[in-house]
Amino acid sequence: MDITGKHILVVTSVYPMTADANHGAFVREAILRLQPTGAKFTVFAPAYEGSQSHDLDGVKVYRFRYFPKKFENLVRDGAPTKLQRQPLYLLVAALYILLGTLQLLWVCRKQKPDLLQIHWPFPHGLMGLPASILLGIPMVFSFHGAELMLANKFGFVTNILRWLLPIAKGVTANSSFTAGLIQKLYDGDITVIPYGLTIEAKPPKQRPPLEVPRLLFVGRLDERKGLRYLLEALPLVLAQQTVRLRIVGKGLLEQEIKSQCHTLLLDDVIDFLGFVSKEELASEYAECDIFVLPAIVDSKGDTEGLGIVMIEALAHQKPVIASAVGGIVDVIQSGITGLLVPEKAPEALAQAILSLLLDPIRATQMGQKGLADVQVRFSWHRIIPMWQQVFAKALDSCFTEKSTATLT
Repeated sequence: MDITGKHILVVTSVYPMTADANHGAFVREAILRLQPTGAKFTVFAPAYEGSQSHDLDGVKVYRFRYFPKKFENLVRDGAPTKLQRQPLYLLVAALYILLGTLQLLWVCRKQKPDLLQIHWPFPHGLMGLPASILLGIPMVFSFHGAELMLANKFGFVTNILRWLLPIAKGVTANSSFTAGLIQKLYDGDITVIPYGLTIEAKPPKQRPPLEVPRLLFVGRLDERKGLRYLLEALPLVLAQQTVRLRIVGKGLLEQEIKSQCHTLLLDDVIDFLGFVSKEELASEYAECDIFVLPAIVDSKGDTEGLGIVMIEALAHQKPVIASAVGGIVDVIQSGITGLLVPEKAPEALAQAILSLLLDPIRATQMGQKGLADVQVRFSWHRIIPMWQQVFAKALDSCFTEKSTATLT
């Protein structure tokens, strides 16, 4: 389980530009938590509108260029949505894979890493394959769910993943839901490793008796987050209870969502906060009464692979109301740490919200149980040894194969 002195190159489509950014923060947090093991980390991630390579937390972050900067934003706000809405992005995606493959090979020749950790193995497994074969670098595939939901819709993705998976020296999934999708393609070992907090939790703030209760949503404003169904539920809640909804995040559907708010006459009870700092995000969690994630399986077949925002809400001792889809069921124990409702069901959402608002003692107890749960199941102290074991096993496997080949 010792990875001291080993150089691990992390290939990912998302990684923060600054310490306070939230885009890809969970990948950064895992690296930060693993640094005390003595391993060295380097990151290979796409540029964002011409951004340059940089250092963050003492880690070299190589930003690979793949298109003129105006369209160099494929992975920001969700690549599948962009590909569905703007056909030009098909060309961007093709160049992302081709130029990313060439630049990754160059970085590997220069840096000589001992191991490649490949987040989102489609398409990054394809990008890492030449470096793995030509330079003899083992790969660990880390699945998050989106690439597997894509495989459900497109047969060629399924075929590529079936071909790539046996090559990997380790396979991880962020939830049991994601692991189940992998098992449809692969009969090898899969290690389920969730992610923990990316922010420092604040003590929950008690709401003054006369202050309007707050609901909080945090996430990208895209189809699979299901925000439109929460907006449809809100008038049903407001008919019985005054509330305020705070929305943290931006995305391609922002204007559509704001238009829906206007149509439903909700402008006066909703705050659109956009992107916020980590400090501000922690404050939003601490000050809300209920966290709501109305996620769905969207028209592209995509859904939540895990839902780190729920873990962060629970860490702030807040009850969570969410849809029973994807990896959400790994996080929320319905009736204990929150309430799970059917997807695309505004009436069920409204009923769940009202039940907790009208029973604050139950809501508080759920929040307390949620904190106790995440401190055990989603603690970095539990998660990091799991990563160490996966990486060490992959490295040992490669060393054994090389020794056997030398002897024969």
